[in-house]
Amino acid sequence: MSNILNYFFTFTFFMFFSCGLNNDTPINQMNSDELLDFIEINNAVLVDVRTHDEYNSGYIENSLNIDYLSNDFSENLEKLDKNIPIVLYCRSGKRSSLSANKLSELGFKEIYNLEGGILEWIELGNSVVFNDTIN
Repeated sequence: MSNILNYFFTFTFFMFFSCGLNNDTPINQMNSDELLDFIEINNAVLVDVRTHDEYNSGYIENSLNIDYLSNDFSENLEKLDKNIPIVLYCRSGKRSSLSANKLSELGFKEIYNLEGGILEWIELGNSVVFNDTIN
């Protein structure tokens, strides 16, 4: 009986510590200078995870808006191709970091976070697009 328990505990220990190791996708940091060239060269998707109102007040051209605070955030992420590089940004970097962790959990292969968010992007003199309507 003790041998069976030893095998059980050994197996449980192995499974507990080995499960999920393959899903540990590193979250890469990217600065504003690297962003545009990277997206063009790698056919990456740029995702703004701020609210719709924040997005409409100024966003990086060609970015998708998937609101981190929305109820359907995970569902909207699942619509993206897990094999294409994803670059995330928010206002300053916190929500995009949390979003990057979520993408990793969902099995995305290549994830990047824009350091300093759109605030740093603008501070460095990069342009943003404005929408005329605010939701």
